[in-house]
Amino acid sequence: MHDMLAHQAGGYASGTSYKEMIRQYTSKPKPGQLPEDAINDLQVGERADKTPAELIAELKQVGESAAHNWAYGFNAIKWIATPHPVGGFMPIRHLMWVIHSRDTWMHRLDICRATNRPFEQTREHDGRIVELVVLDTAKKLNKKLNGQTITLSLTGMAGGTWQIGKGEPAAEMEMDALDFNIFVSGRFSYEEGMKRANISGDTALVKNAFKDFLILY
Repeated sequence: MHDMLAHQAGGYASGTSYKEMIRQYTSKPKPGQLPEDAINDLQVGERADKTPAELIAELKQVGESAAHNWAYGFNAIKWIATPHPVGGFMPIRHLMWVIHSRDTWMHRLDICRATNRPFEQTREHDGRIVELVVLDTAKKLNKKLNGQTITLSLTGMAGGTWQIGKGEPAAEMEMDALDFNIFVSGRFSYEEGMKRANISGDTALVKNAFKDFLILY
């Protein structure tokens, strides 16, 4: 929990200025690390001695400024697109507008699951997060469905039903919306994810499509 909070405080600190963002984002990954893993290591390491109260205070101090900058600032670099091993080729604008919010949302879910506390949701906020996850899911699945179509039904307040592909669906996958996010973020194993899904129709199509599947958070 301490490391997760330290990562969030550091992540929002990176949104307070170009200088701090560049300092953090130029962290060199170790062999086999994703770029964000090196940044996370820096954020957590620099805050290893801070108390939970100090981390919460830092997050409150930098949070509003970072959220404003990600939404309305950093315009000199938002147009730049960079390759990512998970997210593909994407502009920094997408990272700031979509991924940062999704990351915070997911860590809120992590904490609630770990502490057995309810995950409070609204359709407007949490539903929008899930819609954007499904959009990225569809972009990846379209490359793995070989022209076929599936229906994705996510249950719960943040859920909904989407058709991925064109034409008559060959299969349907139903899953709790929160479990689905945990699954496609890599927090559930493939086997655990499939165990929590109800699949009808061409089950092999769905299982093959979600094999080695990962969405950037």
